[in-house]
Amino acid sequence: WSGPGMRAALCVAFLANLTAFPLTNGLLPYVARDIFHTDQTGLGYLSASFAVGSLIGSITLSMAGGVRIARLLIGATLAWYAMLLVFVELRTMPVAMACLVLAGIAQSMSMISAAVMLMRNASAHLRGRVMGVRMMVIYGLPLGLLAAGSLIDLIGYTATGTLLAAAGFIAMLAIAVHWRADLWPVHAPANAR
Repeated sequence: WSGPGMRAALCVAFLANLTAFPLTNGLLPYVARDIFHTDQTGLGYLSASFAVGSLIGSITLSMAGGVRIARLLIGATLAWYAMLLVFVELRTMPVAMACLVLAGIAQSMSMISAAVMLMRNASAHLRGRVMGVRMMVIYGLPLGLLAAGSLIDLIGYTATGTLLAAAGFIAMLAIAVHWRADLWPVHAPANAR
């Protein structure tokens, strides 16, 4: 807990589970059926689009060298939320699939960056514990799903998706500003190459 870069990475991971993953995972069956009026095949295409984007992002990041990880974490997470803001407004399946590919790329780069920051900054004897705490932030997902499911009934899908993505975008900006001295400078430990 003494490493600000590690706290920031854990906050981003919790935030993503709370506000982003409900839109791209949990609510996708609802979106396929009620927004795009498609069946299981359409749902498969939507899910596969996000997964293909994630694969592209992972491969791209593994081939890139000298990346400033903390800066990538900020940029990729903001891009992910921006793509989600666009996605919730779309009503055309092929365009939505393309948007999900881009969201998947950003998601992969964001979550990999968070994991790299945690592993780089943790002492060797604490890495297992740190990653255990990282795995526990997934408990933001059920909270986000419960909130999203309730909000869809009250205000509709588009408003719910916009609220989740905008809240995530704003919270990510707050994280970036709060830990800016530890995340943004090139010489910061979180940006070590």
